[in-house]
Amino acid sequence: MKKILFLSVILCGLGILVSGCARQISSSVYDAKTLGAANETFECVVVKVRKVMVEEGERLEDNKTGAVVGAVAGGALGNAIGGGRGRVISTAGGALLGGIGGAFAEKALKSQEGLEYLVRLNSGAMRTVVQSAENPLYPGQAGYLIIDNRGRSRVIPK
Repeated sequence: MKKILFLSVILCGLGILVSGCARQISSSVYDAKTLGAANETFECVVVKVRKVMVEEGERLEDNKTGAVVGAVAGGALGNAIGGGRGRVISTAGGALLGGIGGAFAEKALKSQEGLEYLVRLNSGAMRTVVQSAENPLYPGQAGYLIIDNRGRSRVIPK
């Protein structure tokens, strides 16, 4: 019973730890480092919008925290199941499966839906910006393309 409680605490900790890993892609959120900095702003019109997935770690090996915590939790669970020589095998198998599962879990938690905007500037130049799906813009809608001094872009309605 104590082992199951211990495992539950580890898995809950993984969820809390990894849930804060997703990158903030909202057009309404600014990094504190950019406060007071002048940005370049261009009038534009939205030409096309499409849904995209934004992933922080595209490969499983990019999700080390989830893999490590999952391996520890899986190993602890496997250790609780086996006995004698079987305990070594079940611990190793649990660690392997837990590591893979943890990496997949972290990857899923770090993925989020976004929108890709193709905009035409008044100069005729075209730009593409990916940002969160909150407060969506629509084809034909007028807006502003804002580019900060580090190159991060966002599109907002006019």
